[in-house]
Amino acid sequence: MKPLSLNERRLVELVVANPGLARVDLAKRSGMTGASITRLVAGLLELGVFSEKTDHKGESGQPKKILSVNAQRFFAAGVTFSLSEMDVAIIDFSGAIRDSKTVNILGLSTEQIAEKTQEEIAAMRRTIQIDDDCFMGTGCSAPGNFGPAGTTIRAHQLFQDFDDPKKVAAFGARIDGAFFLENDGSAAALGEHVFGRQPDDGASLFLVHIGYGLGGGAVVDGKLFRGETGNACLPGVLFPYGAPRPTAQDLMSHLEASDANISDINEISHKFDDLQDVIQPWVTRAAEQLRHVVRVTTGFFDPSIIIIGGRLPMAINAALVAEINATPLEGPSRGLTAAHVRSSTLGPKAGAVGAACIPLFQSFFGGSYWDTGSNYLNGRRTEAAG
Repeated sequence: MKPLSLNERRLVELVVANPGLARVDLAKRSGMTGASITRLVAGLLELGVFSEKTDHKGESGQPKKILSVNAQRFFAAGVTFSLSEMDVAIIDFSGAIRDSKTVNILGLSTEQIAEKTQEEIAAMRRTIQIDDDCFMGTGCSAPGNFGPAGTTIRAHQLFQDFDDPKKVAAFGARIDGAFFLENDGSAAALGEHVFGRQPDDGASLFLVHIGYGLGGGAVVDGKLFRGETGNACLPGVLFPYGAPRPTAQDLMSHLEASDANISDINEISHKFDDLQDVIQPWVTRAAEQLRHVVRVTTGFFDPSIIIIGGRLPMAINAALVAEINATPLEGPSRGLTAAHVRSSTLGPKAGAVGAACIPLFQSFFGGSYWDTGSNYLNGRRTEAAG
């Protein structure tokens, strides 16, 4: 498929963010002429990016033709990791997970994990019957930060194989089609922006990503903000290592000290009902730390919404938000209020959905995601696209 123009990408973004728009609405919101909208929409319909249906509801005169993205036309895969497991998913153009699988990777090498990843994606594609021209690629989210100039990734200490650029390249080379590697906070923030959006979220959001560390991601004016090397938005810097931190790794230590038999984050969901009383003291303390994150984030980014998400079960995210919002939160400066806080609508799925969102964003959205830093396409540095 030929790359979309900037104006075509703008129309895709508008339709994804505002389902049910007609052509006249696109003209008003985009500032383009009716003739330009007609020409661009015709091209996007021909490519299968858009579908159009007639809306007869209560309209007098000529009924409107409503545009939506064609969910069944394009797909992408997403891969994300916990300590012992790998989640692989394929999403369609609406962000719906069409197939997913959790794979045990304990004791496997990077190369073996890559081979398993490709096997699972290939099997899912056969089941869903996804042709090559409908498959936009695979995104992989990993805990870690990019190194100097964005040329390497400094993975979390529990995922050190990804520190080696050669192993990253080898991983990508084993995956068919375009391959993209991103840190988990930025990938999840992108997924929340595109597919987890709520009506009142506005154009900017900050995701506090509670994983093995405390990461984050920001979308500002519809663009993923990555900073100079791809390492922007790291609230974990507020909490020194060696002290209590609002992280999943810290929760695991808390559960271990309470004699709870939990060896990986994914197990918490299955045993949450039995562990609520044990988890609650950690939630109370972590929420107070996150209140500080909310104030600082508001002061620096002024987002319309701050989302609490990451690897934890949705019930824990919701409990953290309830504690954060239980008492009024002081704003970052006199006369200013703290940003609104809500929990992720995607929950732990944000990892795989966010990772899969990367190739879709690359192909259909503003392209600004690739303006700074480095990313990996089949192990090679990629430049801005679109």
